[in-house]
Amino acid sequence: MAVRLLIMICGLKLVIGKQEGFIVGGAYVDSVKEFPHVAALYTLYSEGEGDDFCGSSILNQKILLTAAHCLDGVVKVTAFVGSVDWKKGKLHRIDRYQRHKQFDINTVSYDIGLVRLKQPLLLGKTVKRVILMKTPPKVKIAEAAGWGLTDEVNKIDTNLLKHTKQKLWTLQECRKVLPVAPNGTICGGEKNVKKNFLSFGDSGSGLLVNKSIIIGIGSFKFLKITNSLLVFTDVAYFYNWILVESRRVACSQ
Repeated sequence: MAVRLLIMICGLKLVIGKQEGFIVGGAYVDSVKEFPHVAALYTLYSEGEGDDFCGSSILNQKILLTAAHCLDGVVKVTAFVGSVDWKKGKLHRIDRYQRHKQFDINTVSYDIGLVRLKQPLLLGKTVKRVILMKTPPKVKIAEAAGWGLTDEVNKIDTNLLKHTKQKLWTLQECRKVLPVAPNGTICGGEKNVKKNFLSFGDSGSGLLVNKSIIIGIGSFKFLKITNSLLVFTDVAYFYNWILVESRRVACSQ
């Protein structure tokens, strides 16, 4: 079991994990209580540019962690929390967001960002904080949950949260197949390649250990090379950035 420390950021608590060693289990999502840290992001672009959809993870009552590319060019972001069906979730307005200053849309490097809710979340059984760890558990399998397409060929989507297991690859292992994987990333490959993750709508969703510790953020996949190897932003790599920037974003006027 993880030892959890709470640090305060402008009166808000951030959960920091300090101990390793976990049994990783998983199942398909029946209740949002299995993944209470998830938040759906609905984004709007400038007139004529359309809309988009991403996932995110709850850091504290006002800050969500997501991918920077989910915030690229947006003019409005809305979050939904507390339900397997995102359309039935509690709606929260976003009043500020921050991408990593070195984010590059062409290489999808430094693909990490934060959004601030206008009103704080009410934490409970269906809405909880995810755990950050500077040195996360060394495991071979992690889990991911998101609202992306269920059928990429026929562009079939769903309002319901889905979940899948990911076999983890180190960056060095990943680059043997995907040389384009940037620094600060890890890769995941679905155990059953017929079930895919990181489709449209899954970007920004958390890659998790023990359904509570976030180790990655859904970033991209390179279909020209492989459909089953997925690139995630390495949360541990950006641990200090998350602490510094979440404080700055939460405390700014």
